[in-house]
Amino acid sequence: MVYLFLNCDEYLTAQRLAVLKATLGDAEMASLNTVELEAARTSVSELLGHASMMPFLAPKRLVLVRGFLERLDQRLGASKNADSAAHQEAAQLLSALPTLPDSCDLLFTESALDKRRALWKGFSLPATEKLPARKIAGVDELIKARQISLEELATPDAKALPGWIQGRAKAKQIAIDGRAVQMLADFVGPHLRQLENELEKLALYALGRAITPADVKLLVSDVSEALIWDLTDALSQRNGRGAMQALYDLRRGDMNPFQLLTMISRQVRIMIKVKEAMRRGGDEYAIAEQIGEKPYPVKKAMSQATKYSASELDQVMEHLLEADYAMKTGADVETQIDLLVAELTKK
Repeated sequence: MVYLFLNCDEYLTAQRLAVLKATLGDAEMASLNTVELEAARTSVSELLGHASMMPFLAPKRLVLVRGFLERLDQRLGASKNADSAAHQEAAQLLSALPTLPDSCDLLFTESALDKRRALWKGFSLPATEKLPARKIAGVDELIKARQISLEELATPDAKALPGWIQGRAKAKQIAIDGRAVQMLADFVGPHLRQLENELEKLALYALGRAITPADVKLLVSDVSEALIWDLTDALSQRNGRGAMQALYDLRRGDMNPFQLLTMISRQVRIMIKVKEAMRRGGDEYAIAEQIGEKPYPVKKAMSQATKYSASELDQVMEHLLEADYAMKTGADVETQIDLLVAELTKK
């Protein structure tokens, strides 16, 4: 079988590769029958040679090459005509893939392939003294003919990530509250290996019961950002009591005053960027892409930014700078944070 993994997320690719290696037998046999090639140092002839070799004391052999098709596609794009060396090599590869022995699994892992270009769509070779003109089937045609198995292994986007987490939890027979799923998606983001580790850790802590938002809040370090947004929520509403409660929760998590000031400043800067981006329109996903932030903090900032004018946000930054100067020139740091919160919640 010839496999093509596209848009490869590191974690998803590693998981899928582990499944393929498991078909080779025990770990020692898998190691003996797995070859990983460097695209930059491997020619088409060498690749096909490896793929044609018989496995050693096992039913299958696995040949893995990363970025090979992308590199070949770039060479095709740079070629001025269809009788170039790159076109000849592409024709050699594409023509040979359907004829590879069943005893080999050949795996291409690629970040992306341009579906408008010759390698994907196919191309024609001009006639030579020895051969007539001929049409070369591209990757797309080979996929449709089931001679290449295409698998998209892209990282789930923000909308799909909660479903991915829920699916992994179900596969591992881990019960988890829907709000806890969303919290993990918001604050860990599309870091799938970390999400997998967090699920395992939370399941061990929950001991058979459903994982709750409180568990996530307690055990997942990234959720400290949630508490900062609780604080800035209260600040934007001029809610002194709520702000002091959020401040207490942050201190209980051992966050020092300088960290607190840094994180509050960061959230305010996000609000400033979001307020400007909102003038151009778009939802939290579009704005997050524009300003290089995750969708959750952008969504929070969109709500909070409406409670401030641009000049008021500038004044908040001035208060933060004053607090930073005072804390670095001898003021009691804990007291200074309390005074800052009191000042920013004045109605």
